[in-house]
Amino acid sequence: MKFTVDIDNGGTFTDGFFTGDGRIEWVKVDTTPHDLTVCFVKCIEEGAARFGLSLSQFLRQTEVIRFSSTHATNTLLQRSGPRLGLIVTKGFEASLYSPAARSPALDFIIPSGMVVGIEEKAGKTAVDREQVRTVIRSLLGRGARIIVVALCGTHLDPGNELSVREIADDDYPKHYLGAVPLLLSCEIGPTADDAPRTNAALLNAYFHPDMVRFLYKAEDEVRKLGYHQPLLIMHADGGVARVAKTTAIMTHNSGPSAGVLGTAFMSKMYDLPYVVGMDIGGTSADISLVVNGRHGYRREALLEGLAVKLPVIEVYPAAAGGGSIARPVNKQQVKVGPDSAGAMPGPACYGLGGDNATSTDACVLLGYINPDYFLGGKRKLDADLAREAITENLAKPLGISSEACGRFVTEAMEDICAKDIGNLIKAGGFNPRDFVLFSFGGAGGIYCSGIADKVGIPKIYCFRFSSVFSAFGSSCANVLHAYESLVKLSLRRQASRSQIQGFNRVVKMLMETLLADMRGEGFPPDKVIFSLEMEASSDGANRVVDSPVTLIKGPPDAGRILDAFAAQNGLGHVDELSLRLFRLRATSPAVHPELGTHEFAGVSPEKALKGRRPVYWKDSFIDTTIYSQVSLGCGNVVTGPAIIESDDTTILIPPGKKYTVDNLLNGIIEAA
Repeated sequence: MKFTVDIDNGGTFTDGFFTGDGRIEWVKVDTTPHDLTVCFVKCIEEGAARFGLSLSQFLRQTEVIRFSSTHATNTLLQRSGPRLGLIVTKGFEASLYSPAARSPALDFIIPSGMVVGIEEKAGKTAVDREQVRTVIRSLLGRGARIIVVALCGTHLDPGNELSVREIADDDYPKHYLGAVPLLLSCEIGPTADDAPRTNAALLNAYFHPDMVRFLYKAEDEVRKLGYHQPLLIMHADGGVARVAKTTAIMTHNSGPSAGVLGTAFMSKMYDLPYVVGMDIGGTSADISLVVNGRHGYRREALLEGLAVKLPVIEVYPAAAGGGSIARPVNKQQVKVGPDSAGAMPGPACYGLGGDNATSTDACVLLGYINPDYFLGGKRKLDADLAREAITENLAKPLGISSEACGRFVTEAMEDICAKDIGNLIKAGGFNPRDFVLFSFGGAGGIYCSGIADKVGIPKIYCFRFSSVFSAFGSSCANVLHAYESLVKLSLRRQASRSQIQGFNRVVKMLMETLLADMRGEGFPPDKVIFSLEMEASSDGANRVVDSPVTLIKGPPDAGRILDAFAAQNGLGHVDELSLRLFRLRATSPAVHPELGTHEFAGVSPEKALKGRRPVYWKDSFIDTTIYSQVSLGCGNVVTGPAIIESDDTTILIPPGKKYTVDNLLNGIIEAA
């Protein structure tokens, strides 16, 4: 028997998705921020118990463990990273190479007093040993826990950054400097833009200590318990790689990226050409589009206002989550977010000291969430505190009922997500009625029907493992490595011999490096698939072209590449390209989930009936039927108004809608 394990570590909960023995299982455990290894191992232990095995028995039979985390994201939001020091080229201490006189990174992730400049010029003026020694000594004296070196023009010649490291290694004994890593911007990526490269190097350093400490410790723990494969880490570009090949910055937003992979996987399984993925959690909603099985992909990202050049899956955050705080705007309007009560103190109904009105408080007040069955009863919510928060913060200032205010809150949540989804669909030139909505995350089921109606999407898919969908998504990931090389090549339709040789030389060099990495993951060359991405221009503007790599087996088909560039960028005929950057991606398939089908169990959902309770729909309370999600069988149809509950999510079926269970035990919401 072989098992797969996929863990998604969030700020509040750590989710696990497990496959094996023809079954799938999933669990949620509390995140342990003091030591993420504790919740990581606890999550696997609970998953093993679902299969009737001890932790060590389970791990000895496990083929793959993949891990994603929001830890880097939370480190940035909470400003909890280490004190950094930065060495730059003299004259750029304030701008950090950005067009602005003062970089937005200053006094955000690095104190302005922790930046020092040295005299140097890439490829022309070497660094001065005494000057380097002086600035390192100065930064250490000011309390730097990590030193970053980001010099101007490193993409042309990284020699001076490497020299700074050599000087540090020569002059400082390991027992003194060894605890203070020295990280180079040239090791993050070869981008020619100094400011994004510096931002990326700073962010990577900011995330580095906790991620390194946790990831290596987690791998050691599961190895000691019997797991014999590399621990694979989810990256924001949609691939996984072993710990030693993971830079901390690539773990940022890896959980939402995994959710997009899950959306793409299920869109192919259902043969759906147009899908919106919507993950509503405690703080925000993550939105993505998947068209013909392909998710969006971009080469630049903005991390809390800092521009970086990294290849990442397109995920769009919306400021709407279970902890989003609601405030009155005028007599008929409530504003929700963007700030959140978070997990501590959390919504007022948590009883942990929070007194703001949140979307979760509104859901308790309206009867959507059963306060005695939150997380399957593991956490009891206080309905009186929810009502008090809504009444004091919203109802009294607006002069209307608490229930009407609760509906204002849920309407505002729906409006935020509907607007963002509608804008994404419109920007792509698509018709909303051609799409289906995949709803997941702990709060997705509460708002999905209202959101879909406002966008004009006719059908919604709710998954039985919706609350751990990002963990499921990582189970769809393959091993991926990518390397980049800056180039200065021209490619014409009638390519010369020297052009062909230059082109193939770069691709072959990248390919050899990637094959070595893949061998380290245990994949032979015949199991590796390559794709080449080129940044190029034909009219002075940089654009991107993707191409499958069968190129080094013979001369590149220049015409095919030029035509692909024209087609992918909406251009007419292109006869020549100026190539700027090659990015070669190598993938190898990891083990993916097998979702078993179920036999028809009849239309009636009577066996899943839990009871009834009053629920506020539109403008009044209606006695509403409550069903257990785990007890619904294939073919069951639930007609609204109804609520479907599980240990980890709640799904609203409004009047006029129906919920049909398919043979994967997922539910489809549409007009009755």
